[in-house]
Amino acid sequence: MAVKLTNMQKYILRRLLYSIITIFVIVFMVFTISRLAGDPVEAYVTPETPPEIIEIIRKKYHLDEPIPVQFVYWVNGLLHGEWGRAFSFGEEPIVQLIARLFPLTLELNLYVMAISLPLGYWIGTKAAANKDSWIDHLARILAIMGNSLPSFFIGLALLAFLYVRGIVVIDPRFTFATITGMPTIDAILAGDWRGFIEAWRYLIGPLITMVFASLATNTRVLRSSILEELNKDYITTGKSKGLSKDYIDKKYARRNALIPFMTLLGFTIAGLVSGSAIVEAVFNRQGLGSVAAAAARATDHNTVQAFSLIYAVMLVLVNLGVDIIYGYIDPRIKYGEKK
Repeated sequence: MAVKLTNMQKYILRRLLYSIITIFVIVFMVFTISRLAGDPVEAYVTPETPPEIIEIIRKKYHLDEPIPVQFVYWVNGLLHGEWGRAFSFGEEPIVQLIARLFPLTLELNLYVMAISLPLGYWIGTKAAANKDSWIDHLARILAIMGNSLPSFFIGLALLAFLYVRGIVVIDPRFTFATITGMPTIDAILAGDWRGFIEAWRYLIGPLITMVFASLATNTRVLRSSILEELNKDYITTGKSKGLSKDYIDKKYARRNALIPFMTLLGFTIAGLVSGSAIVEAVFNRQGLGSVAAAAARATDHNTVQAFSLIYAVMLVLVNLGVDIIYGYIDPRIKYGEKK
């Protein structure tokens, strides 16, 4: 007996299929670009390496096979966690390098999300509800400043002001054991309150920098979306029916304005993996972003292609999740219908 799928289920399956195809294309493009960048053997040898050793390396990594066969072996290695070594970081296995540094990037971005998303939502809704008031003017000034000032400028200004006062550290000395890899959490688990303060001194600079930029974007997008919704016909209809301004704002305008806000949330979640190379570099925070930037400067192809692949796949998966959530936020979206 055939199972009849709902429009929503058909939409999810279709989006899942598109995402799988997109991921395959991304994997193929990363492999192709890595081959166009030069002979992969160069990452494993030096100018003094004997020719017979180079030949052994070619055979070991199947680089003497045709390109399609190399691609199959490469994908198989990815699926089994064999991503090569980060030659710009002491030839540490890339999987091990990512596992070691990911907690620092995760910690920073989790705090950024926890602060900027609810605060940006609150400021954006207040600004839209009080258009052209002093609240709205302050929100717009915040948005303009946050989107105009480069992150490295904000970071350097904070560093110059806070570092000399001992509020920020860029070379922390932690005495507690590493459990999760996130210093603030590890300090709490170890009951080391001095270490907890030291962890926050290491975190506060990049946190303020990234929250400021993220808050500006969240506020601007949500304010604009709510104001756009308030000018639509269904809002006028609601007012003509005698519905209160507060009810219309909360039940209609804010709900429908969340769609672009959810898109921003998707990019923020993808940023959990990529990190912020500029901010991490300014504050000497050894996260994934700063490591990817260092690998690019050192032309470490293995590491660069690994980070590119991770971020691209993460972005595809996050977009899939956001598209599905759209249906629950905005009932006007009719899944399964051709437009």
